[in-house]
Amino acid sequence: MSHLFRVTLLLMGLAAARPLCAQAWDATKHASGWAFQEADGSFLFFDPATQTLRTWVKGSGLLSSLQVSLPAEKKPSVAAASAAAPVSGGVSDYSAAAATLYGIPRRQRVPTVGEKTSPQEAPAPNPTAPERWVLDSYNRVWMVCQSRLVVIGKEGSPVNLLPLPAPVEDMAVARDGIVLLYRTLKPYLEKRDLRAGTVLWTYGDKTQMKDAAAEPMKVPHNRMALGPDDTIYIAEGAGMALTVLDPVKGPKDPGQLFFITPQPVASRAVLGPGGRGPLLSWAGRDVIFGVFTPKQVQSCGGPNSKGLVLARFDLAGGAMEWLPTSLEPGHRLVGLLDTEAVFLAPDGGLTYAPIH
Repeated sequence: MSHLFRVTLLLMGLAAARPLCAQAWDATKHASGWAFQEADGSFLFFDPATQTLRTWVKGSGLLSSLQVSLPAEKKPSVAAASAAAPVSGGVSDYSAAAATLYGIPRRQRVPTVGEKTSPQEAPAPNPTAPERWVLDSYNRVWMVCQSRLVVIGKEGSPVNLLPLPAPVEDMAVARDGIVLLYRTLKPYLEKRDLRAGTVLWTYGDKTQMKDAAAEPMKVPHNRMALGPDDTIYIAEGAGMALTVLDPVKGPKDPGQLFFITPQPVASRAVLGPGGRGPLLSWAGRDVIFGVFTPKQVQSCGGPNSKGLVLARFDLAGGAMEWLPTSLEPGHRLVGLLDTEAVFLAPDGGLTYAPIH
């Protein structure tokens, strides 16, 4: 029985009681936030308006819905809030490096003469909305929510809550575990088992966790994707090579994968204030796609494009090529189909770009 069919059977019954609500939701118009893509091409979206997970496939539409009960908002203690507040006049190594990479946050700049300060520049996001989610082989959903790893059971209720040491940037599910890449300056990654979420092994410098939790970075600096055999590929900073981790051995004997192009290519892009875009594996193929803005890859021999540029990494052949798109920066890569890359539009909904 295919995984898609199994998930559909599970969730269709739960959706039957809400047929009108299910039919009204369309990913091409309503999708937002993170998206988890199965190997069969189906997507798992979260609908914040109804606190519902939606299983959707292009061409077939909405397959099922599951309303979930998220844990109550975790309110920080006064001591924790004081510890997280920046110390006047003091700059940590972490914040100094982040300022070099991305500029000094507005809240830390000294206002110049005539500059108006605002107590709130944008509405705060819903604190209880999940940030990331994946579906494991036991039909449980693992969510990153409120600095916790929340495991949602088949009925839509939490069955486990685990604290997380820092904000999570990328999340993936392997055959035997959950892989978390944290939002840090240098890559730090955990692999956890599927039974209880216990950490099996880690990769990278864990001393970053305290600073990353107290002073979260504004944009991603490192990205991760899993290959067809669950090999872990990490793109570090502006580098165009990939760090390779065995799914079982983990940090033992990590490798480096370098790529060649028809024309000489620089070893680093120029990320700038936008940070690094997503890194996604193409199901059933030894290919990974990354996404960049045109300005980021000018130093790498990228094409003269007005839209986003996809980097196609051939893992087996060690070659890379550029695929320009017509999509403006602000679109976010969320999935890969047989002939198309799937992007989330800035205002919600989906759009597509051809790939090969």
